[in-house]
Amino acid sequence: MVRLRKPLPPYTLKTPEGGKVYLPDLKGKPLVLLKDEALAQSLAARAAELKALGAQTYLLAQAPRPSPLLLDPEGALLPAIPQRGVLVTDAFLEVYHLGPVRDEEEVLEWLRFVEAQCPECVLPEADWF
Repeated sequence: MVRLRKPLPPYTLKTPEGGKVYLPDLKGKPLVLLKDEALAQSLAARAAELKALGAQTYLLAQAPRPSPLLLDPEGALLPAIPQRGVLVTDAFLEVYHLGPVRDEEEVLEWLRFVEAQCPECVLPEADWF
């Protein structure tokens, strides 16, 4: 079960080519999962901003569609994400947002928020001087 402020469950998803992706292996970068193809295309147009935020973004589906895509054939995560919604995690796969967004800019705002919350991403006070 996916919950806010809890780690993403260790599900295994599939690639369109038949490979497996174990979600804990995606740790290290913020993660965005969505199921709305139009929103995925809008985000793809802002790939440079996503890259600058170090984010990895995947469209979830039960059957093959355009890439970057992860398949959820058993429906482990798809039902948790509302239509026109996203799941946003920090680099440790803690869920920060699970709900609808108005557009790709709001997804980027969530990623910026997550980046600001990450205590490991901030220099210790002693390094400021």
